[in-house]
Amino acid sequence: MKKFIAYGLMALVLWACGQEKNTEEEPEVQTRVEVNMDSIRRVYTDLIQLSLETLPPKQVAEKGKLNPVDEAPADTLFFVFRENLRQLVKDKNVFGLLEAVDEQIKNGFGDNNGFAEFVTLWELDKPEKAAESKIWDILEEILALGGSFLAMPGGFEANYVSSTWPAAYESSDHAAIVGSGVRFRTSPTLQSKTIASISYDIVKVLEYTEKEETIAGETHPWVKIAMLDGREGYVYGKFIRSPLGYRASFGINGKGQWQMNSLLSGD
Repeated sequence: MKKFIAYGLMALVLWACGQEKNTEEEPEVQTRVEVNMDSIRRVYTDLIQLSLETLPPKQVAEKGKLNPVDEAPADTLFFVFRENLRQLVKDKNVFGLLEAVDEQIKNGFGDNNGFAEFVTLWELDKPEKAAESKIWDILEEILALGGSFLAMPGGFEANYVSSTWPAAYESSDHAAIVGSGVRFRTSPTLQSKTIASISYDIVKVLEYTEKEETIAGETHPWVKIAMLDGREGYVYGKFIRSPLGYRASFGINGKGQWQMNSLLSGD
């Protein structure tokens, strides 16, 4: 069923996304081959060496903080799958992304689940909108934030903020600083005084302000927060993440292949 939907929706999308082929060429035929673990290990080694922003493989427990972790390299097949997915996202490769999506993917907490709904939700069936879909930025961000393997029901969850969030802090009004040396300021502006430099702290969110600022080509709002010691101030939105923000989970399907089986936000 998934293949039928995918081929029907994607014939026009692939053309519109600029994936041009010479019409005189023979059509590309994709076939599945048996996994060669030696080849996979070589790819794995190359990817590890190319990773410039490698997160720690184990999370350091520290009171009042949520330190980063990425357990993905512990599983060779998943790590290769995840890094390949990151490249597909970077390239905005619609067909490649859909190949990585489970037929029963969970898109939310209502009845809008499944592969066809996923395609529609993210406008991947609309040639004029597919390349500008919000899904590319969302996946790029969460896949860069590591994650951890889940004991039950198994699989992997990205990002680390959602997958390792401590139950001691209410997820609806707390968030984590996702950076080291983030400036905690007196006012929502780069010109304001720095109260302190904070790293991976768990904070209480008081307000997502209407004041936005574009820095290095990215636009985010300033967020008013309270530190756990009571101090109040502002941080730039790029460096704060709610555990209820977008996160993705991955599992192994009936054919032994890793696929994305949920992409959702909220609770």
